[in-house]
Amino acid sequence: MRPFPSHATAFAARIGAKHPIVLAPMLAHTTPRLCAAAANAGVVAFEGAGQLGKDVLVSRIRETQAMLNAGAVFGVNLFVPSGFYTDPSSWTEPQAAAVEVARERYEGYLRELSGEAAGTAAPSLSREEHRAVFSGQVDALLETGVKLVSFHFGWPDAAEAGRLREAGATLQGCATTVEEARWLVDQGADAIIAQGAEAGGHRGTFIDAQDYRRGLVGGGAPVGG
Repeated sequence: MRPFPSHATAFAARIGAKHPIVLAPMLAHTTPRLCAAAANAGVVAFEGAGQLGKDVLVSRIRETQAMLNAGAVFGVNLFVPSGFYTDPSSWTEPQAAAVEVARERYEGYLRELSGEAAGTAAPSLSREEHRAVFSGQVDALLETGVKLVSFHFGWPDAAEAGRLREAGATLQGCATTVEEARWLVDQGADAIIAQGAEAGGHRGTFIDAQDYRRGLVGGGAPVGG
């Protein structure tokens, strides 16, 4: 077995993990039981908050914490609204057409697998509503004492990051390009997760997302701290 890179073992030691392995925050799949089992095995376990409301997130965190052994490393991943929200009215014609093609394709899959047509889509949240959800999630982390937080789709504003730092949290950012990694360093990230092309379309690009081939980073482990 090849040894882990020195920067990975150093970061794991820095946050108290026995092994430089991360349970990724797989939204809807990283259950409290799975997170607790991974963290208790000595790896870094992340819960994916996605668009969970404050009360639901508090409940999931507390359920996980109740199963953790002393010294287990558990964190929560948040989606930064400014990095993933786009107003449909701002889409270009090719972007709007691509969305329509994707919708029709997935409706076809749904009919094939279930025999039913897709129902009416739930109305999407506005930028302000997404921000309110995010602020509530930060409240949840502060209320439950979570000390390890990672961000997808960018970096929170200074006020939200400051609230977490004042509470003693370690903050990580996710970069899909070299430019994003450098930008996150400038924001003060304690560590950067390099999300490479291996992730395919499931990537958290937030700077020039349409030009995804430019300056890709590789791998999927913490690369800086």
